[in-house]
Amino acid sequence: MVIVTNLHRAQSDGGVERSVFQATRELVGRGHRVNLIYAQGGDLLPGFRQMCDSVHHVRYTDYSFPESRGRALMEHVRLLPAVALAAKCRPDVYYMNRTFAAEWALQAAKLSPAPVVCHWRGTQTPGPRYVASLSAKVSRFVANSAFTRDVWLAAGIDPDKADVVHAGLDPADYPEGGAAEREAARRQLGIPEGVFVAVFVGRLDSEKGVEVLLEAWRQLAVAPDEAQLLLVGSPVLHADGRAYLDQLKALAPAGTVRFLGARADVVTPLHAADVAVVPSTWDEPFGRTVIEALATGRPVVASRVGGIPEMLSGPFERFLFERGDSAGLATLLSGLRGWQGREPDLGAQCAAHVRDHFSVGHMVDGMEAAIGRALGAGARS
Repeated sequence: MVIVTNLHRAQSDGGVERSVFQATRELVGRGHRVNLIYAQGGDLLPGFRQMCDSVHHVRYTDYSFPESRGRALMEHVRLLPAVALAAKCRPDVYYMNRTFAAEWALQAAKLSPAPVVCHWRGTQTPGPRYVASLSAKVSRFVANSAFTRDVWLAAGIDPDKADVVHAGLDPADYPEGGAAEREAARRQLGIPEGVFVAVFVGRLDSEKGVEVLLEAWRQLAVAPDEAQLLLVGSPVLHADGRAYLDQLKALAPAGTVRFLGARADVVTPLHAADVAVVPSTWDEPFGRTVIEALATGRPVVASRVGGIPEMLSGPFERFLFERGDSAGLATLLSGLRGWQGREPDLGAQCAAHVRDHFSVGHMVDGMEAAIGRALGAGARS
């Protein structure tokens, strides 16, 4: 099957980008031929070039669903290179990983007919007129969580066209780490044994709840020889990222918080940690860092927001705290100190939870099923 797909930015510091990369690798491994169109480059591009039949850069891949006719015409003109490249691939399906790219896929489908599948990886919806247009023209929608699906259905999308396919990962990319891996990772990062270590991996932006985490850490009142907090990531959305980073450093308790910056290798800090924290204050459509940490055998303490409770379900629900509740987060972190002695099987349970429910194989199974339904609908129309 020939697939045209898209990516706004090919940088591994985003969960969506890592998910698309791993899904593409799995699709290619299953014999599909994937063609990628992207707007912004990054460290994932060499891997995409190795996997894909073609990789094309264009300046514009997003359509903002403007209300003005003049603005709409201008944006359609800007999208013409993406339309032409996509149609030239003569795909069996256009598989869009961003709702804002659906418009050029629909235009390309007029030149080289094929169904358009739109994968909802976010919850930003356009106005009612455009939602109605998408609902009528897009063959199939795939939501990365039930939370994301419900937001779009409330906006007016036909529920008979929507599937839920949770994001997944390859456990080989996030291997489970026991005592030996923890010791090696701590040695590499210069962290002494016997220290309780919590880790945050992601964008250092306000919506990610970094301030909530730092306040919770302050409430723990730990000494440097008792505990350390690792912050892996850098500001992305702030106009002045350096100033915001300085603000966060001013909030950090002295001697117990380390800012490691953005790094491609997140497994080492995850292996060094006893627990991972996802303290988001916005409604995460999915929250991929939750399953990345679980896969390494680390319990995850996370906000009860968006799609996160769909991952921390059953026995893992006890690790959820309410949005912005720094005291609740501090209590959970305190309760997880020394968990390896009290619950020696917890790490293995975390990793098994991901293998059983959130593998990249499960995700691509769902994607292929959605594509099959789209193709079937096209054949009937």
